[in-house]
Amino acid sequence: MLIAEQLMLLLLDPERGELDVRRDATDPDRLAAAAVLLDLAEQRNLGHRNGQVAFHARFPSGHPLLKSVGEALASAGPGVPIGAALDLIETRARPVARSLLEGLYRRDHLHRIRKPAWWPWAPWKYPLRSLQARNEALGMLRDGARRAPLRETGLLLLVDSAGRLANLLDAAAHTRATASLLALGHRHDGEPPVSLAESLLAALRSTLLDD
Repeated sequence: MLIAEQLMLLLLDPERGELDVRRDATDPDRLAAAAVLLDLAEQRNLGHRNGQVAFHARFPSGHPLLKSVGEALASAGPGVPIGAALDLIETRARPVARSLLEGLYRRDHLHRIRKPAWWPWAPWKYPLRSLQARNEALGMLRDGARRAPLRETGLLLLVDSAGRLANLLDAAAHTRATASLLALGHRHDGEPPVSLAESLLAALRSTLLDD
């Protein structure tokens, strides 16, 4: 499952079928675009340097959204500022969040309803269908995975940007998560240099905070 899809499951109110983001937090489509960027990085198709990203199609993607976004980033040039890359993703896959929710619905992870059903302009809602899929996303957020640090920290970063981290983690886990997010991109003397994944996450967090 994509990082972006796990993010949608974490932000979705399971019963109401609506994305639950704090009123003054980052827009869900912006967060979804950021998650798609992390998915490209996790597939090793994205480079990052000096606050800019570049798409390199090293490995084929089987997901149509990632393929479309990759083509858009490739055509934009060898180096695109992260903020501009997010704008491009939002434009190419608009609305990004709903596109991801529709994909989850087609794979039977979500229901799709419209209330009232007879009103053609009523918004679609996506109540949870697969508790297992959401629990797996929650497990990644709460416990992490040593083999998937980009996914683990990326989900923490994006859920925090949505203002939902305190709702999904207990006090101790929230304290650890906040400390790890604040440490992104910072290294003391004698520590290993910042990795590509960490530098991307740090730049992405800074971009989202500046929006």
